[in-house]
Amino acid sequence: MNKCRNCDVLVYDDTGVCPLCHSVLDEMTEEETEDLSEFIGKGAPYPDVRKRTKRLYFVMRLILFLFILAEISLLVINHFTTPNFWWSGISGVAMIYIYISMVYWIHHDAGYAAKIGLQLILTMLLLFGIDYFTGMTGWALQWAIPGVILFGDAIVFFLMMLNRQHWYSYTLLLLLIALCSVGIISLYFAGRIANVVLPVICAGVTGVYLLGTIIFGDREMARELKRRFHM
Repeated sequence: MNKCRNCDVLVYDDTGVCPLCHSVLDEMTEEETEDLSEFIGKGAPYPDVRKRTKRLYFVMRLILFLFILAEISLLVINHFTTPNFWWSGISGVAMIYIYISMVYWIHHDAGYAAKIGLQLILTMLLLFGIDYFTGMTGWALQWAIPGVILFGDAIVFFLMMLNRQHWYSYTLLLLLIALCSVGIISLYFAGRIANVVLPVICAGVTGVYLLGTIIFGDREMARELKRRFHM
């Protein structure tokens, strides 16, 4: 029998992934199974969440409606006041960032690793969008996005330290950060960025961290990848 630490539910099926939040399940020990033996098979009452779901859908649709109206108004104001500088694009990117983040955090039942990974990606896209609408000077690719990647490395490190028993559940998040680091370095070789100091530091830190994770946690990491990708 397995248990999802994120949802705090027991899973009877022969699967390694929680059917609710898709987090990796933990195998229960014999002592834990014996302690729960009197409750297993009796079922459990579930709260009625339909009213809460309807309210959330209404609130999110209202926010989307207000965001669209606000962006249309800002576009009109931008056109008649400063047509040479489209600052309304920055506000549009920011509102998209806020709305997608809210939708994912409220409605999606994924674990913290998946949510943090999406938040890092959205933050990078937001910074790139701001750079694009302010003249594309390259500060986002050379400094801001590598800084976000380093921040992601720090987040993964602290999460693994806080949850040392199940540190391997953050493996995919670390791999995602490593791919972002490789992507930033590849932009230098493609001639898209000139200053490569911070991107190199970023790729170096992520590479060392990933290498250490592979060497010292080979079995747990292999099991995590097997469960995630069914290899």
